[in-house]
Amino acid sequence: MHRPAKSSILALLCSAALTHAAIAQTATSEAALGESPLAELLTKLGPDVTRYTQHVMTLANPFFEGRAPGTRGNDIAQEYIEFWFKQFGLEPAFTESTTITAADGSEVITSTPSFRQHFEVGLEMYVDSAAVTLKLGQTDQMVLAGGKDFSVLGMSGSGQLTAPIAFVGYSIVAGPNEYGSYFGENPDLTGKIAMILRFEPMDENGRSKWVREGVEGWSNYAGLAPKISAAVRRGAAGVIVVNPPGAKDDRIGKLATWRETTGQGGSGRVPVVMITEDMADRLVRAGDPSGRSLLDLRRIADEKGEIIDLPNAAVEFSVATRFAPNRTANMGAILRGKGALADEFIVIGSHFDHVGYGWFGSRTGEAGKIHPGADDNASGTSGMLLLAERLSRHYAAAGTDANLRSVFFMGYSAEESGLNGSAYYVQNMIAPKEKHTIMLNLDMIGRVRDGNVEANGTGTASGLAEMVTPLFENSGLNIAARPGGTGPSDHASFYAAGIPVMFFFSGLHEEYHAPSDVAALINPVGAVKVVDLVERIALSVADRTEPLTFTSTDGGGVAMGGQRRVRVRFGIAPGDYSGSRPGVLVGQVFPDTSAAEGGLQAGDLMTKWNDAPLTSVDDWMPQLEKAEPGDEVVITYIRDDKEQTATVKLKASRRTPGG
Repeated sequence: MHRPAKSSILALLCSAALTHAAIAQTATSEAALGESPLAELLTKLGPDVTRYTQHVMTLANPFFEGRAPGTRGNDIAQEYIEFWFKQFGLEPAFTESTTITAADGSEVITSTPSFRQHFEVGLEMYVDSAAVTLKLGQTDQMVLAGGKDFSVLGMSGSGQLTAPIAFVGYSIVAGPNEYGSYFGENPDLTGKIAMILRFEPMDENGRSKWVREGVEGWSNYAGLAPKISAAVRRGAAGVIVVNPPGAKDDRIGKLATWRETTGQGGSGRVPVVMITEDMADRLVRAGDPSGRSLLDLRRIADEKGEIIDLPNAAVEFSVATRFAPNRTANMGAILRGKGALADEFIVIGSHFDHVGYGWFGSRTGEAGKIHPGADDNASGTSGMLLLAERLSRHYAAAGTDANLRSVFFMGYSAEESGLNGSAYYVQNMIAPKEKHTIMLNLDMIGRVRDGNVEANGTGTASGLAEMVTPLFENSGLNIAARPGGTGPSDHASFYAAGIPVMFFFSGLHEEYHAPSDVAALINPVGAVKVVDLVERIALSVADRTEPLTFTSTDGGGVAMGGQRRVRVRFGIAPGDYSGSRPGVLVGQVFPDTSAAEGGLQAGDLMTKWNDAPLTSVDDWMPQLEKAEPGDEVVITYIRDDKEQTATVKLKASRRTPGG
């Protein structure tokens, strides 16, 4: 069959997404679906909601692979954004240099306009070849099958060797209760291959001895990278990792992959492979003069650290890995302004990347599954594209004597790995920072519930709060306005550079950074209301004669999605960010969480966390930040105008470490 060109594939996706979105968002019953022609459904949707939904459905399609940098899906997302920038008649914001060799052999560098700002984000490891052979005794050997019997881990280096085995248990340098794997008389591993158990000392039920009662998972001592580094520092020429038999962990019976373990650190200097429990047991039984099993050695390691040589066996490694830069690009286009203000820019931005297959950044730990990122951040990118379309029409209709700032539309890549795209831009701006009047950031605007939206950054410029307040009041939304300019999204890069910012956000939810963040859950009507608001703010700034002077707001409050790290997951989504009623309103309670087990319900108003009063979501966040898994907290709340209390035990926010 003929393979269509990429542009044809995108066109098919767009038209299919449009049809499904129209049906999904307008039908109120099966009867309505059967009786209403598509044209009538599209009319009910309205062109802006239809277009917005089309963008979200396309960008969150599994074909885009979760849009992680380095994937083809991320590249196709760049093409999609460029397609629409061109449709709206926008100018490329960047230039690309190309070196051409002339006929006389000289090199000529040419520059061409481009919508892409290329940059590199870290190094990606690739496994070119790998082979592992177990030498069992004097004559027997077993060639292992890659992907079935062994895998190369992401912290592996290249090398070829044949060496004897030393079992080093959990390879923990210094743990609780004076535990240590290398306290013995001969911790030198020079010329040996270290066999390392994942996780940490466990009881007979396969659970950690080092976490508090009632807490699932493992402590920080179980991290895989420090274990490998400890062995390599003591001279290990190679490393074998194996799951400890009997551990209560859903990773037992599975091989980790280089994708899962890339970026965790480790040696990078010697071959590092993981073999199955069965292969490791065969190796131990053949190599140990006493004929002990892998389980026998695990039980020894559970009680004390000890290096146990396995002199009757050896392993032959041949591993070839390489590292190459992970290249991606920001997308940028300019809607040229008019008159005396045309050389100043309003930046309207959103990141278009997500966490791909969940090899990094998955909140649920479901590595290998596509994380579509419909809300995070196909929703914001779709809003940015809709604004580009609307403002292009507005500027085209403006008179020749108008004074309008230019609008710089940006899609950032590699936001999820640390705001890399926006950080790269502020270090390589197309104009001096003084020409950047304000940056308006749309990140996760697709799950508006009960009209609640956060608008952060109102204090980052003098007069900004006064300008936007009436726009908030007429937006049809419940706006929680916060002055702070920091937070875990791309506006923070601009704020750090001294540029005024605003950040629009519809709140966290159960599907955040999970495979379940799909387009069917997006509220396009609410999102378009956010777009309406951002458009009005952009137009207010576009012809404003007074400059927006940057002001610092450090300490001015952090949004619900702010740069705080919490180790617990309480299990609610706040129902009101406006602060109109003192307390934290429970909007949704997620199943199997601390809040659910404590009996909290949607509509409850939390007023105290232990003895600390809660007057807003901002009051609550520091309490969550200080909490530890296993803590018991007394929640005071109001239900049906009656004050009640509930004692809840806090659970970990995600799986605790374990390599």
